[in-house]
Amino acid sequence: MLSHLTPMLIFVAALATLAAAQSTSRFDDLLDDLAGTWSTGSGAVRTGPNFWNPRTQQFNVPPSAGHSFSFTKDGFWEEALFQWSNDPTYPHCVSALLLWQHGNFSLNANNGTLRMDPFWGDGFQSQWTGCDTTSSATSNNTLAPVASYNQVYLYQTPAVSTDAHFGVSSWKLEMAQLSGELLNPMWKVLNPPSMLPTDVLHIKRYGLE
Repeated sequence: MLSHLTPMLIFVAALATLAAAQSTSRFDDLLDDLAGTWSTGSGAVRTGPNFWNPRTQQFNVPPSAGHSFSFTKDGFWEEALFQWSNDPTYPHCVSALLLWQHGNFSLNANNGTLRMDPFWGDGFQSQWTGCDTTSSATSNNTLAPVASYNQVYLYQTPAVSTDAHFGVSSWKLEMAQLSGELLNPMWKVLNPPSMLPTDVLHIKRYGLE
């Protein structure tokens, strides 16, 4: 009986090894595809030194809202977010949010889940509301406090494809939370990515506590 089972066990083990190798290869290709800076919409919001200044701990407000991620092939990521909304009751009143963080990411070898861990203490956000129709987001932001922000992200396997964007064939990134809720699609705007140094900036780089 055992002599008949042994070839079958060897065959099953070989299939498992082959499946694991194919999975690893697929995720290696995904890492290559993810590398770069991605941005929603017109691409006005992008990661890097033009969005967040860690020395002064100030944001540079982009000309329009948007969301950006950057990834490197060796497992680092960065995020930039600028969003705003009007108060329906008082349309001239605007609420806005600026957010920046960075850290390490990994792809689960079994199911492709993307986990993004921040460098704790390095992330920041700024929120404000203004009702002066003559005030811009930039002028309001000079008075807005900057607070610490650190958030772990978990996403389903990212999907990278090509699609038309403003009439041009472009790389497209689609990401979804584990609940299935989709993020707005992002488009590759830079490769290699625009990012700040990939270490803990507020301690290692600038001595800020």
